[in-house]
Amino acid sequence: MALEAVLFDYGHTLVDFRRTEEALFEAYTAIRERIEAALYMEAPEVGHLIDRVAGEVDRLVGASYQEGRLEELDLVAVFDEVLARALGLTVPRDVVQHIVHLDHSAYSRTITISPENLGVLADLKGRGLKLGLVSNVALLPDLMRADLEALGILRHLDATTFSSEAGTRKPDPRIFRVVLDRLEVEPQDAVFVGDRLLDDIGGAQQVGMRAVLTREFRQEEDPSVKPDAVIERLPELTDALDT
Repeated sequence: MALEAVLFDYGHTLVDFRRTEEALFEAYTAIRERIEAALYMEAPEVGHLIDRVAGEVDRLVGASYQEGRLEELDLVAVFDEVLARALGLTVPRDVVQHIVHLDHSAYSRTITISPENLGVLADLKGRGLKLGLVSNVALLPDLMRADLEALGILRHLDATTFSSEAGTRKPDPRIFRVVLDRLEVEPQDAVFVGDRLLDDIGGAQQVGMRAVLTREFRQEEDPSVKPDAVIERLPELTDALDT
C-alpha cells in the first residue's frame, strides 16, 4: 500500500473538549439578552435557560446518537423546537440562528489541542501526505471550521466534512467518501484515525481504509471491532504508520 492520506476524527482524537459551567453561563447570558432585545420581554433567568434550552438540546441530540441514527439533526430546527416547547417562545429564524451561534461559543471556549498533537499534523504534512477530517457533530460546519482555524488545525487540512453538512454520520460510508473524493485518494491508500470503535474504526474499515484507534481521551472495548493499530497518544501515530 502506498500511503497517500491520513484522515482524522475531531473530538477526543485531535482535541479535548469539556463544555464548562462558566462557558455555558457566559453564552446563555448573551442568549438571554438576545431574546429580550428581539422579543421585547423579560427572558427567564440564565440558569433556567441553561436547564431548559441547553439541557434539552443536549438530550435530543444525545438521544439521536444513542438510538444509532445515521441522519444528522438540523441544529437550528432543534433549537427552534426547544424554544417553542420548553419556553413557549416563537422566535424569528434569524434570532434562532444567532442563539445557535452564541450557544456554540461555549464549546469554542473549552476546546484544546496540545502542541504535540498539532505537531503530528505538521509532521505528516511535511511528509507530503494529504490530511482530512471527518467528524460526527450536530454543530454548524461554518462554526466548526472557525474553531479549527482558531486552534491552528485548519491550515494543515486539505479537506474536511462534518455530519452536519454531509447529512449522515459515521459509520455510514458516504461521509468518509466525501473527504476521500475531495482528496482524490482511494480508500486503500488512506488511513483513518479515531477514538470510537464502531463509528471510526469499523466505519473506516468498511470503506476500505486501514484504521488506527487512539486511546488518548477515550477507552472503548468491543471484541467485534479490531483496529489495524492501537496508540495511546496521537504522537505515537508516526511510528504506527511506519509499521
